[in-house]
Amino acid sequence: MSSFKFNNIRNDYIQVKKGWSPPTWAPLKRNFLTTPGYPGARLLSTDTEPRPLPVPVGIIVPDGADLETLKEEIADWLITEKEAELVFDVRPDRTYLAVVDDSFDLDEFVTLGIGTIQFICPMPYKLGPVQKKMMAIDQAGKLRAEMYNKGSVESNPIINITIGAQSPFLDVWNDDDYFRIGYPIGHKSKIVQEDERLINDDCSSLNGWTTFGGQLEKFLARGSMEVIGGKAFKASNYGTMEPFKWRGPFVMKEIPKAGKKITDFKMDVQFALQSTKYDQMGKTIAMVLDANYNIICQVDMSDEYMSHEITLAHSVVGSEGNNEQLLSNETGHYMDTFNQFSGHFAIARRGNHWRVYCAKYIEGTEQDGASFVHEWYDVGNWNPNTTREPKYVVVGCVAFGEYNPVNVCQIKDVKFWRINTLEIDETPYIFDVGDKVQIDTERSLVTVNGTDAIALKDIFSSFPVVKRGKNEMIVRPADVGIVEVMYRERYR
Repeated sequence: MSSFKFNNIRNDYIQVKKGWSPPTWAPLKRNFLTTPGYPGARLLSTDTEPRPLPVPVGIIVPDGADLETLKEEIADWLITEKEAELVFDVRPDRTYLAVVDDSFDLDEFVTLGIGTIQFICPMPYKLGPVQKKMMAIDQAGKLRAEMYNKGSVESNPIINITIGAQSPFLDVWNDDDYFRIGYPIGHKSKIVQEDERLINDDCSSLNGWTTFGGQLEKFLARGSMEVIGGKAFKASNYGTMEPFKWRGPFVMKEIPKAGKKITDFKMDVQFALQSTKYDQMGKTIAMVLDANYNIICQVDMSDEYMSHEITLAHSVVGSEGNNEQLLSNETGHYMDTFNQFSGHFAIARRGNHWRVYCAKYIEGTEQDGASFVHEWYDVGNWNPNTTREPKYVVVGCVAFGEYNPVNVCQIKDVKFWRINTLEIDETPYIFDVGDKVQIDTERSLVTVNGTDAIALKDIFSSFPVVKRGKNEMIVRPADVGIVEVMYRERYR
């Protein structure tokens, strides 16, 4: 007898009925138009409906197993919040994305030893193995890849691009179909850098950073910072404890001016703040300082609650006693939205306009999930921090008093840009070297460094697909970077 793997778990005590095999194709619905006086009907379209998968199974109860415990284990395995991969032993090269229908009677199944698990596939197609193609520059100077789709329908690829050269646009062509983000340019176009990146630090080393000692607003700068796994800054120790005081290590980097005054700017920092117990308290912080070490602005992810895990996305212009203006103090949509935070927090100043954007990554990715935007206009420039020139970026990790520090409190990436003003006849670059662009056709989503960039999409272009049969996919410009196309063949 055979079994199956669901949600990457296989339980051999559940066996599929001998001789059973999944239906060959998904159910189809033909849409017809009937016309008086016309024999028969005209076929308008065909819809592929969700695929039901009733699987007759039997259970071999392990010796000494408690039936109630076994029911709980099976329920925990089969009941999922969203579709999970389902692979049958009889077709190991085909994958379904399925959920279990509520009509499955688990009590009867365990008691009688036989039953039918009712799977439903909202996405009705069977999937083949993951295919990956790396693009390469051919003799004609084109960045291209050839692929042959053996599936019975077109596939929706994910295209990942690690940027190697700045560009004001990016195209993906497949035959006469194209996808574009950015701006068309002509031979007279003047291309400029609107966002000029001055700091791009992946926190793999403390080289270039200096320890900041003393006091920053309410924070006692003490202890020491270290690099963990070559991927993030964290506190190796938080320094001497003082009751009811925030303390911990801070490191500072001077912002290169590149010969021009910095008026408008943007800072974007990747944070991780993840408690393992309710009584842990801490913050991971990034600040912009002026030449006199005054705080111009600050963003931080904070857990300030001694009896609960509640993570706040806090941001402010200035500081306490220094023309403070609160921008955000958010938990997200729910009280626990930003708990177990891994994501990024950005703050920008353009003239008298302040804007913050915070996003928690979708689990297992660096794509933005739960997020918010807050804005504030400093009408009349009453706050001096709206006009102060930034000089330093400071990042830190802090703990509170005698309470346990947060288990994961890290700074994972720091970026800082000078924002240049565009003239009417200038076209900006849309990404920089090292940025990561992802085009996800299934979700109709394009992101730059995980942040939604759909506003850059040409409205007349279409998300790319891998058609049935032979495909020749081209990305322009040819020197844009490293391109990987990932897709799965789909079968009716």
